[in-house]
Amino acid sequence: MCRAPLAAPAAAVSGRENDVSSYIVNRTQIYLDDEQTARLDERAAAEGTSRSMLIRRAVDIYLSQEDQDAAVWREQWQRALEGTAGAAPYLEQGEEYVEDLRRKDAERLGRL
Repeated sequence: MCRAPLAAPAAAVSGRENDVSSYIVNRTQIYLDDEQTARLDERAAAEGTSRSMLIRRAVDIYLSQEDQDAAVWREQWQRALEGTAGAAPYLEQGEEYVEDLRRKDAERLGRL
């Protein structure tokens, strides 16, 4: 991995203040097919930005969506947990229940 500081004056000259030239980045390589490269270049030209900036934006969107998906899952899990809490009031509480199961398993295995 190569960390390269890039000078801010290039951003002012290019008119791309939000582009790579205003911060430190980690260099990486990816392989794109000809169609992907052409489509990225067309979009970059239309937006007045670089192929790299488009890729960074796509990665940000992907990671953001992954975070949102995880948050949604956690929220659904929490609702399910809250919705089932107390569903079996006849069972012992947490640690007592587990210890009782372990004791009964040990007794059963001892009889085998």
